[in-house]
Amino acid sequence: MDVIEWPTGHRIFLLPVIRGLESERVKVRNALQECSPAVIAVSVSPEELDGLRKFEGGEAEASNIEEQIYMERLAVFGEVSKPPPCFLEARDQAKERGLRLEALDLNNEDFTEAYVTNVSTVEMMTQSWIANKLQGPRLEAGTPEEFVLKFDCAVNRKDGFKRLERAREKHMAKRLTKLMEESKDTLALIEMERLEGVRWALGPANPSR
Repeated sequence: MDVIEWPTGHRIFLLPVIRGLESERVKVRNALQECSPAVIAVSVSPEELDGLRKFEGGEAEASNIEEQIYMERLAVFGEVSKPPPCFLEARDQAKERGLRLEALDLNNEDFTEAYVTNVSTVEMMTQSWIANKLQGPRLEAGTPEEFVLKFDCAVNRKDGFKRLERAREKHMAKRLTKLMEESKDTLALIEMERLEGVRWALGPANPSR
């Protein structure tokens, strides 16, 4: 877990998480013990966060073929489920500890606008051919961290999709900066694939730049 500290003393704790792995619940609990934040921010849209708040149990189905393959291949590394256990744990811990729980990602309307702006019609059409590539040996990995990064590179190999993910990362960094202004310490659960982009988008406050 990385820490970015502003001159005001406000801090953001960046915790990379893997969507789907049940074992990520422990990582979230350990992070909360370590940093004791006032806010937990998660890399989901406001609409997804609303769904997490209302979720009462059961197993949600994969929303598309890409997610189905992702879950099947991630299962090599442990029990998997949807909604993401890391975000459900954040929801439960926020409620138990009386903490604010905030969404970081684009809302549905803004995501649609960013998609149309960045992804061409040709890229959108060719994306439907990716399923076979996602099941190939190139995505074999020794750790879940290695797998999710490889999977992300395969799914977002076209320039338009890369630009779309950069737009998401910039938005999440902007939301984190706003939350930092409102609360002294914020724990941010960021899907591992987007962590480096968010860290970079945070700008000069990032000590690694």
